[in-house]
Amino acid sequence: MSARTLWRKGRALWPFGGSFTLLWLGQFLSQVGDQFLFIAGLSLLNRLTDSRAAFGGLALAITVPQILFGLWGGVFVDRWPRRFVLIGSDIARALIVLGALTVRTNADLWRMYPLASALAIAGLFFYPARNAVLPALVSPAHLLQANAVLQASYILALIVGGISAGFFVDRFGPHAAFVLDSLTFLISALSLACIRLPPAVNRPQPALQNSPGRDLLEGLRFVWEQRALRRVTAITPFATVGIGTVQVLGLAFLAEVLNVRAGGFGWTMAMMGVGLALGLGGMPLLGRWLPPHRAVGLALAAAGLATVLFSQAQTFAFILIAALAMGLCVVIARAGLATLMQQLTPDGLRGRVDSLINLSVNGALALAQGSAGLFGQLWGPRPVLLGAGLLMIAVGGLAILGMRGLVREPEARVQL
Repeated sequence: MSARTLWRKGRALWPFGGSFTLLWLGQFLSQVGDQFLFIAGLSLLNRLTDSRAAFGGLALAITVPQILFGLWGGVFVDRWPRRFVLIGSDIARALIVLGALTVRTNADLWRMYPLASALAIAGLFFYPARNAVLPALVSPAHLLQANAVLQASYILALIVGGISAGFFVDRFGPHAAFVLDSLTFLISALSLACIRLPPAVNRPQPALQNSPGRDLLEGLRFVWEQRALRRVTAITPFATVGIGTVQVLGLAFLAEVLNVRAGGFGWTMAMMGVGLALGLGGMPLLGRWLPPHRAVGLALAAAGLATVLFSQAQTFAFILIAALAMGLCVVIARAGLATLMQQLTPDGLRGRVDSLINLSVNGALALAQGSAGLFGQLWGPRPVLLGAGLLMIAVGGLAILGMRGLVREPEARVQL
């Protein structure tokens, strides 16, 4: 195979320019660093206290600010220069993480909670800004594929960072992991500083005539008045139900049904990452034949079926196959939903709409994980996993029927 042929095939798999590549690279490194932070934080809590309530309190410290302030990040993303929002969010998170270095004893433990909340709030600015500028960084023909890359990078970082962070924290301790995470945010900020954005995209509303509250209401009103966007907002949270349930109950299910320990659960999550990579590779073919709303419905239904099969598995090999299928389908569904949001929303409102969708996703994920833990305790993991899969199948069917005619197929189809 000639070098020209290899280059052509490489361009087909990564048909993006330098600005998107810098955005993806910085985000991926910081997401890997987040796994170091997560495992280091849990390790530090485990060293300083044996209270399970401390772990629950940390989850609340992360979740509550996202629910209370989730909509406001998008408001300011649509008012401030977006590149500066991205860079400022990364620098703020780099400094906040360093605050964890002051937690040394049980008496210092309370500092973890405001630090976790501050990190969550900074992220509320970064992700709406990232999604708002994405259509300016790639061509319309490659928007679906770009969203798939961003969706896949999170889970891949979860796997790569999770595996390496455990060894790193054991070898060097949690405080070294905090420093490493801070460095990844600074590297991401440097990458973002090199991105080029058109002035109209960088700051879509230079004349700030409305109050932030009115801007927020304007975004909510826009979503409510657009029937297609309203349904995208309602469907998006369900893409996380299966994975959220598996994250909470997967290890207990494997131990209870198949006598598989934590190492087997790690392999299960790794296979989910392989599925994400396959979904990313198959995105160009899917985009040629299906508009995003049909791809979303089919992918959600297939992810639900994979969750059902996971719940009924009798062998570990079957578990791995089901996990691979879940990862493949979820990345397609999430990428398709993000693409629909971007296509249905004007640039000046995109930050607010994305914040609303992120709020619904975070709330649904927290609800799914909390419900899975509660009902798993009452009924066992298998029925709960089965119920989550059936719910996703039903939502996938509703997505296909409910979006039909609301998004015109010639405009929705993404030629890759």
